[in-house]
Amino acid sequence: MVNNSIYTNPSAYTALQNLSVVNRKLEVSQSAISSGLRVASATDNTSSFAIAQGIRGEIAAIEATNKTVTKVKGIVDYNLAAAEGISNLVGELKAKLTELQDTTLSSSQRTQTVSDFNNLLSQAKDFARGAANLDQVGGTLVDLFSAGGTAAVADLTVDINPGISGIVTAAAASITVSHDITVAVFNRLSSLQTAARTATAANATSTITTDFVTFEGEVAAALGHLGGKSEQLAARAQFLEAVKGSRQELLGSYVDADLAAESAKLTALQVQQQLAVQAVGIANQRPQSLLGLFR
Repeated sequence: MVNNSIYTNPSAYTALQNLSVVNRKLEVSQSAISSGLRVASATDNTSSFAIAQGIRGEIAAIEATNKTVTKVKGIVDYNLAAAEGISNLVGELKAKLTELQDTTLSSSQRTQTVSDFNNLLSQAKDFARGAANLDQVGGTLVDLFSAGGTAAVADLTVDINPGISGIVTAAAASITVSHDITVAVFNRLSSLQTAARTATAANATSTITTDFVTFEGEVAAALGHLGGKSEQLAARAQFLEAVKGSRQELLGSYVDADLAAESAKLTALQVQQQLAVQAVGIANQRPQSLLGLFR
């Protein structure tokens, strides 16, 4: 190869190649710093990007599932509030029935006490009605108490499985809130409001020892069931949030840039770029030195 040529300058080619390599590395480092991502696209690292996309899909599924779980917990909580409101009236209802056991009550006194008893029952039913049709699940309005004596509705079931292998077992794929437990309370309220229950002192006594005892058990069952499901849903939401955090941490290990390392790399590359530019300048001066041969 002719080294002393004005057409061919091997040193300049080498210097330009080195400068191009440094510039490409500098672009990568600047992109990582500006985006905060070491792998921002498939061109950065094909396998890492593919894995990261799968993890992002898992995170989206967890978020969607957790959103549904949180919504259903809210539904359970205001139905629980309704059950608690009914529970708070149990003592007053029993006190009125106890008054109605008194055989010395006059007709007007009995009528007034029965009216008070029925008003308390209506108030309790209003708590149940107030929890109806506030939210939809699966396109259907939720009414766990079946306010107004409507036909039985389906249980409230929420899928707690985001579809990620290893998060839940098949047996724990959903949480179900039983409609039968809460609707029994509302139906018992309607039954207690029947006039025959309080027509006489004997009827009041019979009501206390039979239907009212059952009513107290049904209210306790509703409170226990709704309270338990609320805690179960809250625990599930907390678990899903923890799983989401672990997946985000895993995602970061694949794509996040170490900004401290990138900063150090950027400084080194900037120095290399300056040296490469100088090397190109020096190489470009080589053909000019041949002019000295003709002086």
